[in-house]
Amino acid sequence: MKIHHSQPFFDKDDENSLIQVLRSGYISSGKRAAFLGKCVASLLEKRWGIPVQGGTDALAAALKILDLKDNSRVAVPAYVCSAPLDAIAISGLRPVPVDIDRHTLAIDPDLVNRRAGISAVIGAHLFGIPAPLHRIRNRNLIEDCAQTLGAKTEGRMVGSIGRMAICSFYATKLLSTGHGGAIAGNDMELYRMAVDLFDHDKREEWEPHLHYRMSDLNAALGISQMRKLKSFIRERRRVAARYSLALGQKRIADSIFSRFLVVSEKTGAEELAGLFERSGIEAKRPVYKPVFMYLGEPARKFPNASWAHEKIVSVPLYPGMDESQIVKIEIFLEKHRHDLRCWPPA
Repeated sequence: MKIHHSQPFFDKDDENSLIQVLRSGYISSGKRAAFLGKCVASLLEKRWGIPVQGGTDALAAALKILDLKDNSRVAVPAYVCSAPLDAIAISGLRPVPVDIDRHTLAIDPDLVNRRAGISAVIGAHLFGIPAPLHRIRNRNLIEDCAQTLGAKTEGRMVGSIGRMAICSFYATKLLSTGHGGAIAGNDMELYRMAVDLFDHDKREEWEPHLHYRMSDLNAALGISQMRKLKSFIRERRRVAARYSLALGQKRIADSIFSRFLVVSEKTGAEELAGLFERSGIEAKRPVYKPVFMYLGEPARKFPNASWAHEKIVSVPLYPGMDESQIVKIEIFLEKHRHDLRCWPPA
């Protein structure tokens, strides 16, 4: 049987949390959503947090409450999925792709700082690798922590650096509520603007609002999942250490391994994924198609993003994998260790 690339982990505690909400008769946004917001804020070392229905919703809301002028330029990693483009378009802004740092696979702070006319920056900590986004000088930095919740960079929690932070609780993320996400920040004026943006009922005059708030049903699952985050991270790092050893690497990188990435010295990502597939292992490019390609930009302008797209493959690693699945992947990695290496290197 094929080993799936990614899969959420749920247990009896998760089931019971959902049953309790259903039996309460209150499933829309309420006290459980408010409590999850506090949990997210604490994890990201922010003063406030609001759960929403998706990571893209969180990003769109963050851009909205920054109250930027129409067509303002927003720096975005050249190597990331298309979701930030959706949020930028919804907000009436313009994306400016910036190449990544090859080691962290995150937006390159030095390149961002050299760009003129940038009104905001979306900085994503990708694949569990904490990035040095504290080096970005733009005041309107939004940290995307969807794949790196609970990690630290330079002694600070991921999410604590930017003016705002957002995260996703989609099925393939570190924590899952099915669909879901959150926005968090320190500035209480931004909090009031976010509440005003989301709360549409009982108003004397109409103006457009975003109906993004998370339900208590999803939030109850999120709270239950949040309690397991540390154990999830420990398990990911434990399995990553085994994979790394199979490749002849005794140390593991500074990562919480929301993805375990490998690079082939001889073949490209598509061919490498096919090699895994023929062995019953579903491996994938971690980004299906990077932002710069969607925008029709030439690869030569983004050498590191282009390299990552052409070379990197993500291998199955998630809580709940059984021993036989882990061993099967170890055997594959050991067999091909002459050609494969972990990314980033330890």
